Amino acid sequence: MAWALAAHAELAEIATGYGHFITVKELAERIQEVSGVRTEAPTRTWMAAILRKVARRCHSAGEPPLTALCVRQNHTVGDDYKYVLELAALPIPDDLELHAAYARWQCYQHYGAEMPAEVGVPPLTPKVDARRRKRSAGKPSSVKEELSTEARPSVCSQCFIQLPAGGVCHYCG
Repeated sequence: MAWALAAHAELAEIATGYGHFITVKELAERIQEVSGVRTEAPTRTWMAAILRKVARRCHSAGEPPLTALCVRQNHTVGDDYKYVLELAALPIPDDLELHAAYARWQCYQHYGAEMPAEVGVPPLTPKVDARRRKRSAGKPSSVKEELSTEARPSVCSQCFIQLPAGGVCHYCG
């Protein structure tokens, strides 16, 4: 329980800075240091359980999902993030990383980060963004032009699921 409390506090602190996030390994080190409870067990064997506890606490308290701020070394949220969606009884979106970007944005707003005035779509983490840019750069120019002019889909401001054509979320009403 001490680790889950420390993880929530650390993630809440990270959320006060727009664009900030932390890796699972860094968070594991911080919560052991802050709580004073240490283990020699590999991080992969216990951090998922801690992040699930944080996700449950956030969900129960009506807070945005702080676990979106915790990414793997490659800057992706990975399959562990799907638990946030399961708690909210939401479908798994096609683009989990974009959903997590919106969730991080909500965390920044909730915890008082200074938000940029002109951001229409929350940024992906740097490594994810770089991979996507590299992938789109390798496509034929007509596809590349289409990608650059194509608008991102509208998403619900509450659950971040893509909105249907009518613009009303079927899950949030």
